[in-house]
Amino acid sequence: MKKAFTLAETLITLGIIGVVAAMTIPTLMSAYREKVIANRLKRVHSVLNQAFKLAAAENGDIEGWDIGPLEDNPQSSQKLYLILKPFIKLSEDCGQKGCFSSNKYKALDGKVFFSWQPSTHAMYAKSRLSDGTSLAFWSSGKCNEKGNCGVIFVDINGNDFPNQAGVDYFRFDITTKGIIPSTSATVNNKYGKEICEYKNNSTLNGANCTKWVITKGNLDYLRRDVSSEMSKL
Repeated sequence: MKKAFTLAETLITLGIIGVVAAMTIPTLMSAYREKVIANRLKRVHSVLNQAFKLAAAENGDIEGWDIGPLEDNPQSSQKLYLILKPFIKLSEDCGQKGCFSSNKYKALDGKVFFSWQPSTHAMYAKSRLSDGTSLAFWSSGKCNEKGNCGVIFVDINGNDFPNQAGVDYFRFDITTKGIIPSTSATVNNKYGKEICEYKNNSTLNGANCTKWVITKGNLDYLRRDVSSEMSKL
């Protein structure tokens, strides 16, 4: 007699496989999507930091750049942008309008809106990379005592959803040492508490998760508190 599985045994086996697949595939897909986000951020960082180095080679140290005199000023942001622009491969120059979704961006918790909306704030100089990444440049008017000179907000998928800080909307800091991924667990400034913090409903929560994503390759801060680990980055 030939040995074989019965129909019942086959159906039970297929059922077990289906249950295991239903449990593991969403996790695998989520991990894959987060790796894609991390890789996109790494590419953006490479492009921006290379542009900074080339601009510094041509114009000298950033402390001597004309990026002011005022912060939160569209003219200052435009000055900063125009210094970096020749060294970035762009597909579109949006000025103060366009390049970002007209839908309101949300903070990390997905419930409150992010404080500085890229589509409505006039203080940004905006453009788009050839891969579709949107950029919003902001100048601090001059480099401060901590070496901070400005900010670049990026939307790694342009106008597409979810338009959420810490998910597709991130921040890079322009400093005297280069353009660096932003990270913060408890940084306070005159605008509020800029953080990357699990279940915090701050309207400035999320954009500062950039270094975590680039370093760790995941978005674990959406699922658990990573503040203690964040402080060690």
